[in-house]
Amino acid sequence: MSYEAARQEIYHQPSSAFGATTESVALKGPKGLKGQVRDISVTLTVAPVGTTSVPEICVGTAQGLSEYARFRLGTTAILGYTVVPACYRASQIAGDPNYGLSLLEDYVGHVKMSAMYTPAAFIPADATFFISRVAGVGAPAGTGSSFVVIDWF
Repeated sequence: MSYEAARQEIYHQPSSAFGATTESVALKGPKGLKGQVRDISVTLTVAPVGTTSVPEICVGTAQGLSEYARFRLGTTAILGYTVVPACYRASQIAGDPNYGLSLLEDYVGHVKMSAMYTPAAFIPADATFFISRVAGVGAPAGTGSSFVVIDWF
């Protein structure tokens, strides 16, 4: 299957107080296809807080790792988004929502999508991967639901 004919899947995690407690879900993509994270979005109802680091959503080979994608939920590494309720999309911060190839990283690790890693980080075919909502560090808080969009080809 080619990039142009990719099968897009959206993974939803319902609203919870994930800013204070790390949550992970183990998944596998469609049989025989590798994946590329295209977007991460979060609808916040309580502002994400962490005095050492803000909560984040990441996709990786293990719980809490971000080898394939990361979205730190703040305007800096220690200042969470303050406008709530609101929806924040990694692709809107990072660049082109269709390809995620541009990079606007206004602080280290703010947004990383599969195509932004060097070399590009693909979720291997038939491998287990995790979507984690990682708690902030230092008086953590934050409530919301999230979506991760992955193209499989």
